[in-house]
Amino acid sequence: MVENIFLNLYFIGILAIGYNSFKKVKTSSHFFIANREANVFQVTGSLLATVLGSSAILGNVASTYSIGWAGIWLLLCAAFGLLMLLPLIKRFEKFKGYNLPELLGSFHGEEVRVLSSFIISIAWIGIVAAQIMGAAQIMGIISNFSYIQSVLLSGVIFIIYTILGGQLSIIKTDCIQLVFILLGVILCFLFLPDFNLNYVPLSVINEKFSTLDLIVLVLTYSSTFLVGPDIYSRLFCAKNSDIAKKSILISVSILIPLAFILTRIGIYAAGAYPNLTSGQSPLLYVAAHTLPKGISLMLYFGLLSAIISTADTCLLTSASIFTEIFTKNLETQKSIKLTRVSIALFGIFSILVALKLKFILSSLLLALSVYSGALIVPALLGILGYRFKKEFVLSAIILGGAIALLGKVYGGSNANYILIFAFFINAITLMLGRKK
Repeated sequence: MVENIFLNLYFIGILAIGYNSFKKVKTSSHFFIANREANVFQVTGSLLATVLGSSAILGNVASTYSIGWAGIWLLLCAAFGLLMLLPLIKRFEKFKGYNLPELLGSFHGEEVRVLSSFIISIAWIGIVAAQIMGAAQIMGIISNFSYIQSVLLSGVIFIIYTILGGQLSIIKTDCIQLVFILLGVILCFLFLPDFNLNYVPLSVINEKFSTLDLIVLVLTYSSTFLVGPDIYSRLFCAKNSDIAKKSILISVSILIPLAFILTRIGIYAAGAYPNLTSGQSPLLYVAAHTLPKGISLMLYFGLLSAIISTADTCLLTSASIFTEIFTKNLETQKSIKLTRVSIALFGIFSILVALKLKFILSSLLLALSVYSGALIVPALLGILGYRFKKEFVLSAIILGGAIALLGKVYGGSNANYILIFAFFINAITLMLGRKK
């Protein structure tokens, strides 16, 4: 009963902040990039809150439960991708657009902007769906809602909140949500009982996670932090490049110890509860059966905060990018209205995907694989100053994305090789059309 009251108050608070931001949205700059006025605290909080979604927290612990200490690579790869982004920050100073496809369009032409917009907006439905799945799992524990009811309720909350305030409300709440996230995870770690960990070798490369798996994780996961629409949407909100750089460094310094903390929780879960089924979340099981009730409740709300902060960012990213396919720019009041409609549509599609799929990490990695195979290489080379003939860029995007999708869906034991091949074909196709 108490949990239901806290849950209702939490959602009411989130919607109240969204409504307050709704009244302050005056221009497209306010709605899409918070008027480029975010400080270090706000950009850092928003970056971390976006990174630490259901896949990074629930998925990290679940991965560790299966593959041991190698599960630490998920967040370490995220930190590595952010570090690789640092040298590129100065190159964004003269860019006045709102998102990654606009940046790609400035490098490779209008057709590339439209194609990349379509790929990102569709792929990101899977990422939003992953957050809704995570929210549904947590709400099912806190309240007496069924999985379907939790999916529907959390999805509707995400949609309404994002529609109201756009980037203004996201930037405001991400910092608050980050406090919940860090408190929940750290308290969970501190309140774990002593347990013999010697049964799990301290090996980050093992028979369940090979060097090849790590290479693929860097290609498909780290790369989305080096060249990622959600990450860039955070950085475009910063007042200047110095603030963006400081925010990245602070974020990395927090992600690295968090990688150890979450992995340690997963190792404990594997030792204490070795017979969990594939549908059970190790982290949520530990919270329910090991932690004091007050600590577990704090963890639940921390996880819910992590999920909301990622879901609203991804939902706004996909909807605004999709809207720009038709409006060709976002600097009008009409674009704000159309984006709000797109948020509702993409939110509904994400709810349907969440009802169909049940595995958070698989949903996320499928979306990221298609995106990374298609767009990472063209975007990175464009930022570095390389230019290619338009038809070769379009071919590279289509081939790379299609091969990556094939590898993820039908690859089986050869999935990793197919994903690497997607990057190779993408790069070769581009180089064949390089302009002198």
